[in-house]
Amino acid sequence: MVRSLRVGTTENEVDDSGRIVIKCHSKPGLNLWPVLFTVLLLATCLFAQAQKPTAGAKSPEANEQEHSSHRVAGVVPAFNAEDDLNAPPLSASQKFHLFTKTVKDPYNLIMPAINAVILNAGGASTGYGGGASGFAKRYAASIADSVSGNFFRLYAFPALLHEDPRYFRAGQESFGKRCRHVFGATVRTRKDDGTFRFNWSKLLASGSSSALSNAYYPAENRGAKLTLSRIGLSYLGEVGLNALKEFWPDISRKK
Repeated sequence: MVRSLRVGTTENEVDDSGRIVIKCHSKPGLNLWPVLFTVLLLATCLFAQAQKPTAGAKSPEANEQEHSSHRVAGVVPAFNAEDDLNAPPLSASQKFHLFTKTVKDPYNLIMPAINAVILNAGGASTGYGGGASGFAKRYAASIADSVSGNFFRLYAFPALLHEDPRYFRAGQESFGKRCRHVFGATVRTRKDDGTFRFNWSKLLASGSSSALSNAYYPAENRGAKLTLSRIGLSYLGEVGLNALKEFWPDISRKK
C-alpha cells in the first residue's frame, strides 16, 4: 500500500509487499510565476498574430523603409516612435498590437538574458541561486519584468486612461529643447484627444510592474525599497530609450 503521495520531485521506493511507493518532495524556494508568465506571453503573441490585420498590405520597399525607421542601429525596436505630433490617435486594439509586436521582437528575448547576468552581478536576484538553474530562473524573471512592463506601459494604462504610448520626436527643435523633451516625455504625454497632461500611464505602469515582480522574486529581493528602486530604474531606462529614438535618425542620416 502506498503510504504517502505529495506533489513535487518524485522518489520511488519498494515496500514490504513488493509494491512501488512513489514519494514526492517539493523543493523549497521554487517559484513558477516566471514560467507561467512566459507561457502567457507565448499565448498572447499567438493570439495577436492570429488577429493581425491583413488589409492594406504595403510594398516590400515600404516595409523595408518602415523596418529601418522603427529600429535604432537596426537592432533596438522603436515601434512606438512617431515623427508627426498630429498623427491620429491609436485605438485600444492598435495599442494592444503595439504591445505584442514589442514583446515578441527577438531583441526583447535576448535582452532579458543580459539583464539576468546584470541582476546576478548586482546581487538583485541572489535568491535564485547559481548555476544553470539559477540563470534560468533569473532569465524567466527578466522576461516577466519585460512583458509586464510593456503590457502596462504600452497597452493597459494607455487604453484605460486614453493616453498615447508613443514617443513623439522633436526633430525640428534645437538640441537643448530636444534633450529636455527626452526627459519630459516621461512625465508629460499626449492624450488621445490631442491635448497634453501628466504621464499617468508611465507612473502607474512602472509602479504596477515593479510591484508585480514581488510575486516571483525571491523573498530577499522583495520589499518597498527594492520596488521603488525598480521604478527609478524604469524611468532611467525610458529616458535612455527616448534619447536613442530622438537622435538616432540624425546619426543614421550622417553615415
